Amino acid sequence: MKRQILRPAVCLVALVLAVAACGSSGSSGGSSGGSGGGASAAPAAPKSPAPTGSPLVIGTVGQFSGFAGVISKATADAVQAWAQWTNDRGGINGHPVKVVVRDDANDPAKSLAAVKGMVENDHVIALVGTHESGLESSWQKYIDDKKIPVIGGSATAALWLTDPNFFPTSDTAVNYVVSEVNAAKIAGKKKLGMVVCAEVPACAQGLTLAGGIATKLGLQFASGLAISSSSPNYTSQCLNMRSAGVDSIILNSSGEVSERFVADCAKQNYRPQLISPGQSFLDKLLDNANYNGAYIANDSFNWFGGAPESADFLQAMKTYKSSTPLNASASAGWAAGVTFGKAAAKIGPSPTSADIYTGLYALPANNTLGGLIPPTTYTKDKPATSTPCGWYGVIKNGKLTAPHGASAICVG
Repeated sequence: MKRQILRPAVCLVALVLAVAACGSSGSSGGSSGGSGGGASAAPAAPKSPAPTGSPLVIGTVGQFSGFAGVISKATADAVQAWAQWTNDRGGINGHPVKVVVRDDANDPAKSLAAVKGMVENDHVIALVGTHESGLESSWQKYIDDKKIPVIGGSATAALWLTDPNFFPTSDTAVNYVVSEVNAAKIAGKKKLGMVVCAEVPACAQGLTLAGGIATKLGLQFASGLAISSSSPNYTSQCLNMRSAGVDSIILNSSGEVSERFVADCAKQNYRPQLISPGQSFLDKLLDNANYNGAYIANDSFNWFGGAPESADFLQAMKTYKSSTPLNASASAGWAAGVTFGKAAAKIGPSPTSADIYTGLYALPANNTLGGLIPPTTYTKDKPATSTPCGWYGVIKNGKLTAPHGASAICVG
């Protein structure tokens, strides 16, 4: 695992509350759930006898319809695939896993109602693999008061850095921007730019965060722009970035807007190094000539490149969720499930949330689950800590490749 040194200020996390949401797109066009032609899946194991213990009921909630629905739902699908994979192999200490999925349609009131229903009616002992991109705040106090742990999924809201009841299993907000900026450094670029969504004010504030991180990594942050989805074209923005000498651009606007922006830049024969977020990756980008050579910066483990830690994930998704797009949103859901499984490994005949807390705190410091998550430590009554890491891919001639290796490159 490669490392560089950086200590980003945690207080800057509030600047990127909306970056992850801006980086997603509601369009599923062209997605086939592909692995980018990289990792080979492990052969399916024969089914074990069905577990007969009382079920371990877990819940997941997210924006599974509407804006970014196809991206967010990949996280829930991966949690379900992990549960089916686990149950077909005897469950966890004799217990089957049951997953309750609730769609909040990006509505805070619906999100809170969904979580209350899962706790009070379905009796979940943990939330696992949520994909809320900020809506967690609508039910944070409720879930904290009920003492139900929240394990993994998309961890881009600020509370994942401050609330001891939230247990991240992928990069948190600041760490993810670190990994995006580090992609430019890995690519050998010097002058960084970023485009973000104009519709959400917090997106533009994220430019300040990226600028500070770029300086710490020895790069020049030359241009940051908020671009609107309603703009007829982005020619002037492209020309401004070219005039500023920008040789690499982080694309933290929506997927559709980013594609239009990149196309308009290409029309001006301006082709900087592109850095695109892995949470919103869809296979259609492989066929977009303007994205040839683009870096995909992932906040969770790679689903391509042949890393052995991804083999079970790939086989499970192929078996149980073959139509789900494979991206960092899906791998984050799988990592959340595996983390829950490790925490529940010694659970007794009558499972409780208290057992899950005990199991989480018993995990080793700087645990990576064999490469599935960044080095992460869970300590009782303290917020989780983790090292900024990125998993990187490069689109090359219609395939998703891993020229820098399939494992994480960490900054810390």
